[in-house]
Amino acid sequence: MPHLEQNHHRWRSPSMHSRFDLNDLPASERYEYWHDVSESLHVPVSVDCEETETFTAKWDGRPLGPLLAGSAFLSEAQRVSRTSYHIGRSAADPIGIWMPLTAGIHLRQDGKEALIGPGQLAVVDPTRPYEELTLRNCNFLWMLLPREDVVARIGSTEKVTGFAHSVDQPHARLAIEFIRSLSTVWDELSGPKSEQIAAHVLSLLGLAFNAHAKAPALTNAADSSELLLRIRLFIDERAADHSLSVETVAAALGIPAQEVQRLTTQAGSGFHAYVQERRLARCFRMLSDPRFAAHSVHDISTMGGWLHIGCFRKAFEAAYGISPDDVRRRKGSTNG
Repeated sequence: MPHLEQNHHRWRSPSMHSRFDLNDLPASERYEYWHDVSESLHVPVSVDCEETETFTAKWDGRPLGPLLAGSAFLSEAQRVSRTSYHIGRSAADPIGIWMPLTAGIHLRQDGKEALIGPGQLAVVDPTRPYEELTLRNCNFLWMLLPREDVVARIGSTEKVTGFAHSVDQPHARLAIEFIRSLSTVWDELSGPKSEQIAAHVLSLLGLAFNAHAKAPALTNAADSSELLLRIRLFIDERAADHSLSVETVAAALGIPAQEVQRLTTQAGSGFHAYVQERRLARCFRMLSDPRFAAHSVHDISTMGGWLHIGCFRKAFEAAYGISPDDVRRRKGSTNG
């Protein structure tokens, strides 16, 4: 069993390097372990993952002066939500910084949302609700910053949450490149040197955040790859919605329906094929999950976004080479 060296309360003032790798556990136990320890890594949250059977994660962290800093890897897409319920029972609330190295993190807070990818960083303030969706195979760096230090430099955090702070912005670029370089040597830092480096990190982030707050509003234009990620992310979140269509995605993202169709077709599968793929994956997970054993195959097809059980069965067998009933039987349930 991986050992998390610092518990939830001690991680507010850690004194040592800590890490775990869920590959050390049997596959069937990995997500349960992650679910149990996730709150101890920052603040209380709800976590959810559709692909629990293939989920694995790596995580490490260490003190850096008054900061906590580390890296993480999540193999499957995961939703994280922090609500007023979680905030009411939180003992501490350091400011979170997430910086993807691969894949990305979709973040919503304070009425804003952004897809954070490599070369960008995001700010999360756990004193207010937020939602995250970490994309599949996401490696990222993270930092927890003392609230008082951040507020002293920028005032209200609302002006910097829900945005992608990017290397395209000169001050943000300094902070991002410094943190990325720092991650290669931070295990070697301790004592006064660690305190000095932490002060530099806070100063650079303060400059980046203040520059962002004073800058003109960014446009909604995005290159094709980022826009495709946003489209797929929206579909992944709402695949079970029977009303999901090219038009609803286009309206939600503020882009022409023809652009949604063009980008998904250009990527290979097309809009409807991608939606079907995500719905099938959702149903496969539920059919394999003992928590859904009381639901019939028809129920699960409906929950997965299918309107017609016959179409679902045909598409499922074509995709996986096995019927949904056989998946259910293979998992030891006979409810059809």
